[in-house]
Amino acid sequence: MRFPRFLFRVKNREIENEAKKMVEVYGIDDIEIRRDDTIADAWLEDYEAGRTIYGLEEIEKYLEELTKG
Repeated sequence: MRFPRFLFRVKNREIENEAKKMVEVYGIDDIEIRRDDTIADAWLEDYEAGRTIYGLEEIEKYLEELTKG
């Protein structure tokens, strides 16, 4: 079984659309975006790094740093 590199879990459609824009801008395509109204805002799990990042601003900073270089 293969897991995507990233799982982006979001609260609602607005945040889902924001997540889609983010990953498109950073050119990351090995990602799954799931809507789940039981969470507070958003979180991103990076399976390769073994790391989970919470909140859209923190996620954006993480993706930005990850794609630099």
